[in-house]
Amino acid sequence: MTVAAGLSTSGTVFFSSLCVSTFGLGCWQAQRYFEKIEQVHQREKELAQDPVELEKDAKCSLVESMAIGDNRNGDGAANGTANGTANANTNVEIARGHRPVSLTGKFRHEDEILVGPRGPPLGALGQTGPNSGRSQGGMASSPQGFYCLTPFERANKMGTVIVNRGWIPRSYILQNAPWQRPNGNVTLVGVSSKTEQPRFMSPPHNTREPKQLLWYDRNAIEQKSKTAGTAPLIVTETTVTQASDGDGPPFKPSKESVGEFKVTPMTHAGYAVTWFGLSGAGIIMTRKLITGGRR
Repeated sequence: MTVAAGLSTSGTVFFSSLCVSTFGLGCWQAQRYFEKIEQVHQREKELAQDPVELEKDAKCSLVESMAIGDNRNGDGAANGTANGTANANTNVEIARGHRPVSLTGKFRHEDEILVGPRGPPLGALGQTGPNSGRSQGGMASSPQGFYCLTPFERANKMGTVIVNRGWIPRSYILQNAPWQRPNGNVTLVGVSSKTEQPRFMSPPHNTREPKQLLWYDRNAIEQKSKTAGTAPLIVTETTVTQASDGDGPPFKPSKESVGEFKVTPMTHAGYAVTWFGLSGAGIIMTRKLITGGRR
């Protein structure tokens, strides 16, 4: 009886490289797990702090500012201004982190825009009644609605920011029903937020609805809110109380849900187990192929 031939040298190198690469990916995800644990603790510490007054002329991050420049098709003057203002605020942004901020001023409701359709923030709706429901905020969730972004002119010439005022059910939009639009000076508390980075498959916005966007497009938000060229910071307004059935839109998230990571530590742990498992299985299979099935 002949003994089965083992793997060739090239086959051994190929399958061994697969085992090593999957093991490396497992190590990387394990490292990301421990890093994310530290980031979660740091963010929880920041969110637990008392609100501080937002700095004057607060701007968006450098990454967002660069995205604005890329989307303006090489407008050198606009790019230089945006990048310069963002660079000047990089240290301030790092120091601020996700600590709650307070600001006083007036809304420019005539320039508000809607982003969606998306589900409501988790825990933003009442437990019972017509507005009850829970969601992780994805497009496939139910019920659906839009987030309301409104320019906010701060008092005492402290600059203009864009406030994400919360979630509005789709029914209000379709029926043109009124929602809360406070007039005069108001004081609010929120957490600084970022827009979404454009991707290759990012869908185009609906041109038939000029006041609606499908995703948080920094360039489109500035253009439609009449804040182009100023790179304003986006602040998500938060609530400190649980939503009740009598509350009306916009429904605001809690500061804890605003500070949640999209990729949790357990997700990294799951990836690490998967890659280590594939590496282990690959080692066993490669060994059998090399030895031709002999023990």
